[in-house]
Amino acid sequence: MKKQILTLALLGLLAGCSNSQTSLHYYSLDADSPQPVAAAAKPQHQLVLCPISLASQLDRISLVYQLEGQELHFTEYHRWAGSLDDQLNQLTLNGLSTRLPGWVVRQDGARKGPVLTILVERFQGRHDGSAVLSGRWRLLAEDGTVLRDAPFRQERVLPADGYNALVNELGQGWQQLLDQIASEVRQSAS
Repeated sequence: MKKQILTLALLGLLAGCSNSQTSLHYYSLDADSPQPVAAAAKPQHQLVLCPISLASQLDRISLVYQLEGQELHFTEYHRWAGSLDDQLNQLTLNGLSTRLPGWVVRQDGARKGPVLTILVERFQGRHDGSAVLSGRWRLLAEDGTVLRDAPFRQERVLPADGYNALVNELGQGWQQLLDQIASEVRQSAS
């Protein structure tokens, strides 16, 4: 009899859990990133920004979280508010335009000026409380000559638990990457 009561209680508990409502949460990289206002400058240079390329495991709506070892978890209820590559493209276009006064940053297929490509291999959380960004960016001359080919990797400790902290650190890491790229682009024009 005790076994039947325990079984019924366990079934009741499981049934109650299955009826609980779980809400979806959506995250945007630029939601809390104020855009600094750059002084107007007469454009003297042009930079062509190719669309950001994502590793296949990142090309999805779910946030990615790396468990111990090489296992990846794709969050079911925590998602990007739009495609990750679109958000990164917009952040990069706006960020480089702000950081490069005197430059026109274009993404319309123009081929006049140096060309920037960025491949993102990791853009995720990790089990130890870190945000991880990695990949490679290349700056090419108009004729295709490689001016700069640089890997990037950042491991940023999350200041708090939760996906908000993760998205914030990923966004700050991307802004730091844009600082580095802008510096290199300016040097290449010298």
